[in-house]
Amino acid sequence: MGNFYQIGEVCHVTGLTPRTLHYYDEIGLLVPSERLAGGQRLYTAADLGRIEEIKELRRLLGLSLSEVKRLLDAEDARKRHLVEASKAPDEPARRAALEQALDVTEAQARSVHEKIGQLTAFGQKLERHVRDLRRLLRSNRDGAVPKVKAASATQAAGGEQ
Repeated sequence: MGNFYQIGEVCHVTGLTPRTLHYYDEIGLLVPSERLAGGQRLYTAADLGRIEEIKELRRLLGLSLSEVKRLLDAEDARKRHLVEASKAPDEPARRAALEQALDVTEAQARSVHEKIGQLTAFGQKLERHVRDLRRLLRSNRDGAVPKVKAASATQAAGGEQ
């Protein structure tokens, strides 16, 4: 039997809770590599690597778990297509597998660029609010902060417009 990690060890190394790991298993985001007869989950170094990928995608892009799953599943599919291409018996089969890998990778890139666009738009909105708040604070030089309507303050603080 290879090197396996029990759930407590995985939690210690990754900072995740047992409940989080169970949930990841339930939704198919991270299925443990092994499961003992009693249901105990066992994880491999590859599973730990996948956990780090999950955490990184959530941290960097603010992705939901379903978005992370979709990207990681696509990455797994891309790798499978590349393996198929390397084992293809002829040029047409190799080309077909590479085209499938390309399709999956292009879809991943579109998804990431869409999220980046959303984050960029939100960042620009916050920058406008910062400018508006600074302008509001500078508008009265005698040190008194002018009264504002609650809706204006909410909008300036980043709430709904």
